[in-house]
Amino acid sequence: MLHVVWLKRDLRLYDHQPLYEAVQSGEPILPIYVAEPSIWLEQELSARHFQFVKESLMDLQKSFRQKGGNLFIAIGEMEEVLVDIHRTFGEFILHAHEENGTPHTYKRDLRVHDWMKERGLDFKEYQHYGVVRRLKSRDDFQAYWEQFMNKPLIPVSDQIPCVETNEVPDSLTDHLDVLKKFEVKGERIATGQVGGERRAHHTFNDFLDNRYESYHFHISKPMASAESCSRLSPYLSWGNLSMRYAVQKTREKMDDSPKGRKHLKMFMSRLHWHCHFIQRLEDDPTITEHAINPAFDQIRNEWNEEAFTRWYNGQTGIPMIDAAMRALHETGWVNFRSRAMVVSFVCNTLLLDWRKPGHALAGLFLDYEPGIHYSQIQMQSGTTGFNTIRIYNPVKQGRDHDPDGAFIKRFVPELRAIPVSFIHQPWELPNFSELDYPAPIVDIPSANKKARDLLWSVKQTDEAKSRAHKQLKKHGSRKRREKKRKQQTEEQLSLDLFE
Repeated sequence: MLHVVWLKRDLRLYDHQPLYEAVQSGEPILPIYVAEPSIWLEQELSARHFQFVKESLMDLQKSFRQKGGNLFIAIGEMEEVLVDIHRTFGEFILHAHEENGTPHTYKRDLRVHDWMKERGLDFKEYQHYGVVRRLKSRDDFQAYWEQFMNKPLIPVSDQIPCVETNEVPDSLTDHLDVLKKFEVKGERIATGQVGGERRAHHTFNDFLDNRYESYHFHISKPMASAESCSRLSPYLSWGNLSMRYAVQKTREKMDDSPKGRKHLKMFMSRLHWHCHFIQRLEDDPTITEHAINPAFDQIRNEWNEEAFTRWYNGQTGIPMIDAAMRALHETGWVNFRSRAMVVSFVCNTLLLDWRKPGHALAGLFLDYEPGIHYSQIQMQSGTTGFNTIRIYNPVKQGRDHDPDGAFIKRFVPELRAIPVSFIHQPWELPNFSELDYPAPIVDIPSANKKARDLLWSVKQTDEAKSRAHKQLKKHGSRKRREKKRKQQTEEQLSLDLFE
């Protein structure tokens, strides 16, 4: 019987259980990647994500062929492709990792389950992260996480016997050029990371060899963090590297490098929190659209499209905000503090509803991981109810973490010629009107005070407290039970947990 391996956000060979199980059957296999319009064209995914996926698929195809196999591509809905496979080969078994994604991917998976069940076909799903489907209690999460991460890494078979190209239906092809005609909205990154399993391992090895030694020191610095952080986030998000591999290799390095242990321990905490936040979305998919604490759902200003557009395009007149947003457009990455700052600015300082900025940032982050993304959007915008409300002053952030304005000057060329003493508040320049740079969109101190008073007034209501208690019980970490310590930890987490 044919064994079909359905690749989604797990674009690798190493530590890939669905592929391993299919190969172990001893029968020819059919590895497929399906570019689904309902997923790629109607949701928050963008052209930069698809480019990363294409790069990953090209790398993966080389690996398959080196092992005597082949990777096949289709454009269409998954059920349509399954119809063609069934018509061509008859009965088959489908292997895939669980996808802990948005409500859209979850509904798609349910449709595939129904399609297979109606025909009496077996669909085998395998755990991908340390995330547990149908978890009964958060009290059990840590034990399950450790159990999954401690399992042996799954090797790659020396040979991967696949069906011949002339045997597959016309909807499938081993020519990846077919993906060029599948156009996804949004912009590709101008400079930044390239997809692929080989790139992932090279980046991780480089981090563990030497870059990690500055991890703790530079994690909040917008320029230095680009070098000292792991930069694994897109490779983990798109599955070029398995989470289990990252955890086990980091633990090995911690045992071998006692002097650098504090840096690696900090990085390890991000690996754990990764699954903690994805578990939150797994348990409650509605958080992509609904506030975790509904008491905060109707308190923002009326929508201001002009303010949103200026924020999104990096034209707020606030240098650190504009530099971070322009960096995202160009590279698809900024460090954790910059991410928290731009979310807090648009949702708190400007008091805009978190949903549209959340979707917009999803399209910009090359490492977009839904579970992490929406948990962090809500945390930084103050809508969880159980996290301390944090409202950043981007002028202070700039002075603290980009004192010489290197980050600003890199991404906001209009300000490259001004003195460093004015780089964070250029509007104080006597000749500011002569610059080709906008005036500040708001007065930061007064806008932040207004937001702080509003959000805290809601947080202190009985309704908000009651809902916060219930949601904390449902979603809160059990790893650290002391409430204050847990809050301090969560507040400092990044939108990119793998910096």
